[in-house]
Amino acid sequence: MSQMDHYANDFEAHMLQGTGAYYSVKAANWIREDSCPDYMIKAEEYLKRERDRVSHYLHSSSETKLVEKVQHELLVVNANQLLEKEHSGVRALLRDDKVDDLSRMFRLYHKVTRGLEPVSNVFKQHITAEGTALLQQAEDAASSQAANGGVQEQVLIRKIIELHDKYMTYVTDCFQNHTLFHKAMKEAFEIFCNKTVAGSSSAELLATFCDTILRKGGSEKLSDEAIEETLEKVVKLLAYISDKDLFAEFYRQKSLPVDFFLIGVLMMNMKGVYCQN
Repeated sequence: MSQMDHYANDFEAHMLQGTGAYYSVKAANWIREDSCPDYMIKAEEYLKRERDRVSHYLHSSSETKLVEKVQHELLVVNANQLLEKEHSGVRALLRDDKVDDLSRMFRLYHKVTRGLEPVSNVFKQHITAEGTALLQQAEDAASSQAANGGVQEQVLIRKIIELHDKYMTYVTDCFQNHTLFHKAMKEAFEIFCNKTVAGSSSAELLATFCDTILRKGGSEKLSDEAIEETLEKVVKLLAYISDKDLFAEFYRQKSLPVDFFLIGVLMMNMKGVYCQN
């Protein structure tokens, strides 16, 4: 039997078993006593310690097995309980814009097989809920202020644009452009961007919004640069609309200036991959 066989059978196997038992107790205490962010800080720190332990005291071949054992006890066994903590889990972190904690969650669970799936699922649910709430607010406002409907349409589209900007930043910064989160965001926006508001489809609302922006600069009297930037964001929303032909029909009805048509065609071609994902 070689020296490495002795190491693996006589030492490593027992070391891994003992490490698993140690962190099982640690995790049970932390999950009971700590918030989700505090738990993750400890988990990240102890994972670093274990990697350091390998570099100082163990054979390099032990690192993967040791780290996987610690990850299993700290991040897998209690995953549901940790991520679903009522006042500090994923939903609470998204609600309270805890970007540092969400970034740490991504770093930890990115290294766990299928570890990001529950996080991305909650991300999708959260965005869907926020978008649906915006539509409900617009619906309520439209019914109580029918005479001011045009302004309400502008407000709604502005808020949806802001929502898209906000969570795209989450995708790029907190979640490092991971495909799961792009997919979650796309699916969330497709859900509420294809609903009607006060009898108007999203395609009609977008066409009306563009009409207002291009003809008047909107209520803010936007500069040419700001108008172009706003239209670029509208085209991103248009990617989520299931019936783009309906938008084109409203576009023709309103005789929108050719500028938007050209911008739309160019950007849809440039972002074809984005629209198809």
